[in-house]
Amino acid sequence: MQNTQRGFSLIELIIAVAIVAILAGIALPSFQSSAEKGRRSDGQAALLDAASKMESYFYTNKTYTTDMTALGFTADPANSSEGYYALEVAAATSSCPISSCFKLQATAQGAQVNDGNLSLASSGEKLPADKW
Repeated sequence: MQNTQRGFSLIELIIAVAIVAILAGIALPSFQSSAEKGRRSDGQAALLDAASKMESYFYTNKTYTTDMTALGFTADPANSSEGYYALEVAAATSSCPISSCFKLQATAQGAQVNDGNLSLASSGEKLPADKW
């Protein structure tokens, strides 16, 4: 009688596991980067919405506000629609008093925290530029 074995040897199994681990190591950072870029649109949309509300507020009151609830948000700082960013008005400066200009800040939180913060000024300046 001939004894034939079927199945994988331990070496073949180790090689297969190593290949899967290498592929996962390559794919995971790419996936995380793509996911962060996708979630970044939540912060961008929230900033653009808040800027629109700021302009409406200015049209009515002839000044901007530092209070996000005055713009119709439920809290200050306000959360973006998907919750990946907290929105607030950055502190006014002598070169940018709240009566004539504003700077909105979207602070990354939760799963988005490694991607960094976003900002939008009344002048149209969007920072950091590579994330817009």
